Amino acid sequence: MFAVICLSACIKNDNSIVGDSKVRIFNTIISDTSRNFYFNQALFNSVSGISALASSTNSSYFVVEAEKEYVIDARNSITGATTNSVKQTFALGKNYSIYYTVKNSLTTTKPEMIIYQDEVRQNNNFAQIMFINLGHTLGSKVSIKDKSGSIVETIGYGEKTTYKQISDVGMSKTSIILNLVDSAGVQDSISYTNFVKGKVYTVIIEGARNGKLKERLVPNN
Repeated sequence: MFAVICLSACIKNDNSIVGDSKVRIFNTIISDTSRNFYFNQALFNSVSGISALASSTNSSYFVVEAEKEYVIDARNSITGATTNSVKQTFALGKNYSIYYTVKNSLTTTKPEMIIYQDEVRQNNNFAQIMFINLGHTLGSKVSIKDKSGSIVETIGYGEKTTYKQISDVGMSKTSIILNLVDSAGVQDSISYTNFVKGKVYTVIIEGARNGKLKERLVPNN
């Protein structure tokens, strides 16, 4: 009985062992070629269940062994050539996002991977949302605000916000408005109907090939 209790205490609500970590990957580079990602020479689809990631797509969270150093390698899915690699150790029971990105649209600029730990702990009193700007084709910073005025942020490329709380879930005033600072009349929006109390979200701000603003709303939990 004692052994069963101990094992139960080491398992999360989603039945994964706390000794593991969870990782997901975002491809934010505008490109015609998808990318494969390798963890210590092992193709990530062996644990994630998907193959190469095309531009503006992402994987779901997949489990990796914690407290172990990984060389994470991004490779051209056609030629197999390495485009970027980074070393990372993932902490016990934590969730991470890996963003495959590039600082600008110049052909000479090399891709890179940025890794952040995600917030996944829910609070049933409000929704939580974080914004990260990886729009390498955008011509200016991005203004972010909700209709009530409780969220007001301006972030440039590579910048992110803290997690913002949305307590009035279900109210139209919590809709999010985004626009380029140098094109204030051109707006994108995220409807309040997307938010649920207890959920944690990440918004990845991207840009189309022609520089048009776009974004992805992705749940963390």
